[in-house]
This record gives sequence, structure tokens and C-alpha cells, in this order.
Amino acid sequence: MRDLYEAYGSLIGHRYLVHDEEPAKAFPSRFANISLQEACATRFQGSAAQFEMSSNHHGLDLVILSFALSGQTLCYRQRNSECTAPAGAAILHTTDTALHARAKGGGEVMAVALPRAKLGALVADPDHLTLRLLPAENAALALFAGYARNFLALGGVPDQRMAGLIGDQLCDLAALALGVNGRGGEKAEDGQALTDARYHRAMAYIVRHLANPALGDREVARHLGLSPSSVRQLFARKQTTLARSIRNARVERAAAMLADPGQSRRKIVTVAYECGFHSLSAFYEAFHERYDAQPRDFRAAALPRSPD
Repeated sequence: MRDLYEAYGSLIGHRYLVHDEEPAKAFPSRFANISLQEACATRFQGSAAQFEMSSNHHGLDLVILSFALSGQTLCYRQRNSECTAPAGAAILHTTDTALHARAKGGGEVMAVALPRAKLGALVADPDHLTLRLLPAENAALALFAGYARNFLALGGVPDQRMAGLIGDQLCDLAALALGVNGRGGEKAEDGQALTDARYHRAMAYIVRHLANPALGDREVARHLGLSPSSVRQLFARKQTTLARSIRNARVERAAAMLADPGQSRRKIVTVAYECGFHSLSAFYEAFHERYDAQPRDFRAAALPRSPD
């Protein structure tokens, strides 16, 4: 655990003093990280029970949004203020002053560091970039968190152009969560940050609810807090439609099930039904369009042949 914190500290220019460590079995010492010039995102699997973070000794002036995930509770103290974030909420803190922290539970923590100057230029009150709680009910915060997770899921550092775009979009979404000024509002609305974040959140919802035959614009709109027409416009900006995206996701789920040796005895009609198709002819048509093969032939080619 101490090695994990030392590694993370070296990325963003801090020294950590870990006071208490939970058993390794409960808190495995690993984390995912992507560090770009304009953003650094890290997701911890587990956390120390109590630690101190020094002020930044690399001269970087950063703002960090730390998220309590999956059962974790964060208690942070900086200067003379203290915040407690339950699962789903986040704490904003800075790197110019030491931070005292406690973590309860056995969950995960995600931290995203952004340049204060860049973020401060977009928010309504730059002086308010100090320790504060951001509740889970903050809709823009949910978009920011979802986009940050997708950023971490890249598994590697993207090219320079894409890296700059990601850094910009994380700043735009963070500003929305904190309250934008005129420039920040225009930038977020005119740029791709909101579109991309909403699209990724919509797709994540779709993938989780593929078996629902009624899945459509009303359900997705309710999840995003938008109107059905706004959802249709969102997918149009991505040069597709909601219906096509749902159908493709269902077909891809079916293909994965057909190619799984552990599900080789499952009937094709059952696979189609569990992926949300309630018409076998519609399933065969969609599958052939996507993979240029019939489901039975696809399964035969994907599964290893049994020895003679």
C-alpha cells in the first residue's frame, strides 16, 4: 500500500505519509493511471485508512476531484475545513496545501487532477476552488465521473491531439459541475465535452439494460435527464441513431455469448431473447447485417472444435 501511494505521489508531485494500512487482502495494492499534460486520472483499488499528502513539491498548481466509489467514504481536511464524501460523491481539493485524509470502507477511489489556471478560467468563482463537497446528485459531476472512467479505460496514453482534447473536455465538465462563468458555459455547449460525456453515459445505460424489450429514447432520456428529442439529437451528432446503437449493442452481446465456450449449449433463440430480441427473424437479420454470417455459422467458426 505504501508503494502504491509513493507511485501516485511521484506522478502528481506529492509526498505521502501513510499512518494506517488495512490488510492487503482487503485492500489490494494496485491502481490504474493515465497522465497527460492537461490531466491526470487515477483509480485506486482500496485505500489507506489514514494518510497525509504534502503540498506539491514540483511547483504544479492543481485542483483534484477525488471520488468515493463502491462503498468507500472519504474524510478530507485541508487548512481549517473538513469534508466527508459518501459513495458517489466527490471532494474537490488543491495541491498547494497539505491534506489530511481518512478513508472508510473497502471500496475504490478515483482522483482526477486538473490545472487550476485552466479550470479557474471557466468557473464562476475561481476563489472557490478550495476544499468543498460535490454531492452525488450533481448531474454534471456524474457526467464528469463517467467520462473520467472511460478515459482510464483507454489502457494507454492516446496520441497528442486526442490527449489535448481529453484534457479540455475534462476541464469543461469539471467546470460545469462547479458552476461555469459565461466563457465556460459557451465553451462547454459549443465543444464536444457534453456530447461525448452524455453519449458515453447513454451507451453505458444501454449496455446494462439490453434485455429490456422496451429500451428506447424515453428510458435513456429519463436516465440522462433530457427530453427524448434531445437524446435523438445526441445520437444524430454521432452520425447514428439510438435504435441502431441499441441493435448493434444487442448483436455484439449475442456474438460474445455465441463465441463463449461456456455457453455453447445455450440455444440461439435463448441468446437472442436474453439480448433483447423478441423476434427471431429480427435477430437473424440484424446479426447477418453486422457480421455477414448466420448465428449458427458464427458460433461454429468461433468455438474450438472438439478432438476426434
